[in-house]
Amino acid sequence: MVLLAAIAAGGIAVWSFVSRQSVAIQPEPLPKIIVAAESLSSPVAAAWVKLLGRAGMQATLVSLDKLEPGGGLVLLCDVPNVPGALVSVGRSPDLHLRAEAGTSDAAMRYSESVSPLLARIDPGHEVASRRVPVALLEESPRMIVDARWKDSARAAIMHMEADRNRWLWFGFQPDALADDAQLLASLRSAFRWVAGQPVSDGAIGDLQIAQTLTPQARLQARRNRFAFSVDRQQRDMSILTIRMMNRGDAVLPNPTVKIWLPREAKSVALAGDPITRRGAMLIATPEDRACVVTLLKLDPREERVLKLRVD
Repeated sequence: MVLLAAIAAGGIAVWSFVSRQSVAIQPEPLPKIIVAAESLSSPVAAAWVKLLGRAGMQATLVSLDKLEPGGGLVLLCDVPNVPGALVSVGRSPDLHLRAEAGTSDAAMRYSESVSPLLARIDPGHEVASRRVPVALLEESPRMIVDARWKDSARAAIMHMEADRNRWLWFGFQPDALADDAQLLASLRSAFRWVAGQPVSDGAIGDLQIAQTLTPQARLQARRNRFAFSVDRQQRDMSILTIRMMNRGDAVLPNPTVKIWLPREAKSVALAGDPITRRGAMLIATPEDRACVVTLLKLDPREERVLKLRVD
């Protein structure tokens, strides 16, 4: 009996190793962005190009009259009738935003909730800002506010999805914010999300708090060295490969990854064979076009590779 158990355990280990080696993934490059302003001499547009470059993204400045229709990612700033900076796939004149002129606070505070724009940053993180003129957005129920000015609680960053369209709105001045690594990380996640690339965040702890990715569960994951990634497979772009790794020295309970899916996703299911799927749970959350994948545990230095089919 002991021998059979040892053989079975060895077989699982070998199979897992072979499975990891055979997975060919295609890490997607950060999206390229067209920054469109009324004038090429706009200091606001130049500041956006500089900030996006610091975040590792390639941004090209064009004048509004030279903006061609197409499916590229466009950031409209310093444009009449568009308060702040609006990002979408292609130009979106049908989205009418209202705002009043105001002044920023000395800090911008991120929300503690879970969202694609907040992935991989500390809940409630604050970014210092100079007090400068900004647009104070008039909010609507469809908007999800990801960051607010610390004192006034007015929106500073917002995202929205409707009819398979996605938008980002930024109400800060890009050259007024402090140099901040978590700000740059949030920008990368935000632009990946609006471009339709998978975005992910992780949590550990008791099952309920892990699967709902509470602030406590996300912070616990970071402190206990839970690492994860989500990428498309090279041979089949409808398959996402999820890697979960325990880089610490203690067992991780209920390691969980939430994945925000591409815009076109209609259904999601665990793929692969029963061995690779062992102990994995999947919960779809169609209200935010996402899903949650949880394992029972990860032992110290253990790595698991899961496959997700998105149709």
